[in-house]
Amino acid sequence: MTQPRGHESAPQTTPRSSIWEGVLGTAEVVAWALVLELGRNIVVNSLGDNSAVKVIGGLLRGLAVVVVLAAGTYVVYRRVEKFRERLRTERELALIAELVEPGEPVRFVGARDCPDPPQEVLDHDPTLAALRDLPVHEFETAALLAVLSAILDAPTRLPSDSPPQQRNAALLLEDLAVRGIVAYLGADRYCLRKTPRLPVLAEVVTGPRWQAALPALLHHYADRATRWAIALESVRFAKGARRWFEAEEPYLRKLFPAPSVRLPAAAIHELARIVDALDVWYARKGLSENTSGVADALRRLTDPDEFPLRADLAELRAGRLQRRPPKYRPRGLSTSLSARWAHYTALDRLAVASPSPLVLVDAENQLEAAWWLLPRADVAGEVCALINLAVVHLHQGRLDAAQDRLELAEALTRAGRYPAGRAHVFETLGILWWTRGEPRRALRHWQRALTGYRELDDDLGTGRCLQHLGSAVVVAPEYGGLLLGTDPPLTRAEVLRQAGGWLAEASRLHPDALHAQHYARQAGSTLGAVGDWPLPAPEPHWTGR
Repeated sequence: MTQPRGHESAPQTTPRSSIWEGVLGTAEVVAWALVLELGRNIVVNSLGDNSAVKVIGGLLRGLAVVVVLAAGTYVVYRRVEKFRERLRTERELALIAELVEPGEPVRFVGARDCPDPPQEVLDHDPTLAALRDLPVHEFETAALLAVLSAILDAPTRLPSDSPPQQRNAALLLEDLAVRGIVAYLGADRYCLRKTPRLPVLAEVVTGPRWQAALPALLHHYADRATRWAIALESVRFAKGARRWFEAEEPYLRKLFPAPSVRLPAAAIHELARIVDALDVWYARKGLSENTSGVADALRRLTDPDEFPLRADLAELRAGRLQRRPPKYRPRGLSTSLSARWAHYTALDRLAVASPSPLVLVDAENQLEAAWWLLPRADVAGEVCALINLAVVHLHQGRLDAAQDRLELAEALTRAGRYPAGRAHVFETLGILWWTRGEPRRALRHWQRALTGYRELDDDLGTGRCLQHLGSAVVVAPEYGGLLLGTDPPLTRAEVLRQAGGWLAEASRLHPDALHAQHYARQAGSTLGAVGDWPLPAPEPHWTGR
């Protein structure tokens, strides 16, 4: 069957996978050890005291012991890894368990803007100067209280003859509001309205108050962004996480200070956490990591001599790292960075319309290197690398190799691990089965992928799957009954009408899905409203080939 255009799988934007799952089955290893020992006894008993036979027998016994010890070590290792994975999962669940999802935006509710810059009307106030020289002048209530607490506590950390202040952050905030220095904007937001003329910026940024206030502000938002980034991969919280990032992403970008200011080490750490969270969000949106310039901003703020690994990661995200990163400590972070560099290099090789066989081989080697370098705990990275390897094999026409990669990726995403990756695996499997000439199996996998993407509120993935399904049904309307049911009985015209609706929705959700419009025109659609959704496919028990 001819493959319709548009059944390409989008490369993932980060890559290793667990190796040899079940290769060393304990019972089989013990059985082989017993066979070796039995063979040794037979040989020794049959040939008597021959010295050569005794040497061979000793070697066989040693081999049996080594095999059993290796199997035991592997079993212990796997159990420790499962225990660590369970602890990681529990920690992540604990982090997002108390999240309260943002509601849907309320229309026709006007927002009060914060005037920028605030008025300079005060003479000298070190506390307010620390607020003035933060990168933002609008704060959530919780963030402002955290900043004020840090400002009040900062002088007490230094030797001083003056008695400690008796005010706390809540009383200070109330006083600032009464004096009109901050104004309440509604929706738990405050705006800084009045600031002092003195002290000047150069004096403030070297003082203890600003040095404490900035990390406190960044820590508040880094914690929240990190939790919502984890929630993006949770079926339960995915929609709320998407709303949070859509609302807060512009504010997070404003938190990066000017590169002329030397930041405390704690601030660099918190900014890196914010960039990590935005990395997850941009990947969900199908954008590059440096789309909004945050990677470049972090690169300019990070001293390579003080933070070499963070600086190289920022260079990589900004697309400026032209060499393989050197080895750092800790080794796990260093190998992860090297894996990411290899993965980026492979994707750069593939960023052409029709990659040549030599380019495909080079990309395959880079992806293999990334897969082996990634830490085992990085399930998302492993799945991404395996999917991209499968895409390379599809371009090469090596369908069996592509299927092997996808089967391993599917095994890694069982038990609810990395649901976005699981949906992408099923999407790519659909392309594989369509290429193999098994359209019914392809349609079933695209249905599963569509269900997964919709649960995660992933517009790009949903749009791609609707494009796959709609274009497939336009090419072969006889398969419409697999996606729409047969009650009432379907006609060719109804199948094409429904397919046109799916393709229209694909164009809306994924504007780059150009093939959707091509097949919609074949279906005679005017890209109107979407009709009935394709039937969801039940989650199967994986049976491999």
